[in-house]
Amino acid sequence: MRRYLVIFLSLLLLISSGNNVLASKHNQHLKLVDTLETKAGEVLFLKLPGNPNIGYKYKLNRELSAGLHLVEIDFIGWLMTSKSQTLFFRKRDVMNIAVRAIAPGEAELAFDYYRNFSGRTRVSTTLVRINIKSSKAR
Repeated sequence: MRRYLVIFLSLLLLISSGNNVLASKHNQHLKLVDTLETKAGEVLFLKLPGNPNIGYKYKLNRELSAGLHLVEIDFIGWLMTSKSQTLFFRKRDVMNIAVRAIAPGEAELAFDYYRNFSGRTRVSTTLVRINIKSSKAR
């Protein structure tokens, strides 16, 4: 009975994690998570939740991104949370990404969260919009 409960909860978790906004032909989902404002010359730190222990990774999707000439992006790495007693209630780890604003404008950064599972790549895409203002005081 307990085994069936674990299987049921696993399926429920998989189904509920797929609530993204827009689907495309490659089983890809796009979700706008934040709109940030900064000035040219400043650095923002993005924190994207995930689980690298089971093979998930983040990469910048250059095709879906815009304004890449306005920013420099540096994947710093995963910040690992402490382990808890159960798999279902473990806090998620966080991918830290530094984004340096170079020039004024608007950049849209699309980050693919994926892993190769049974020969198929599962992808969801997180979109972060960054409004960059001039560093000159007015």
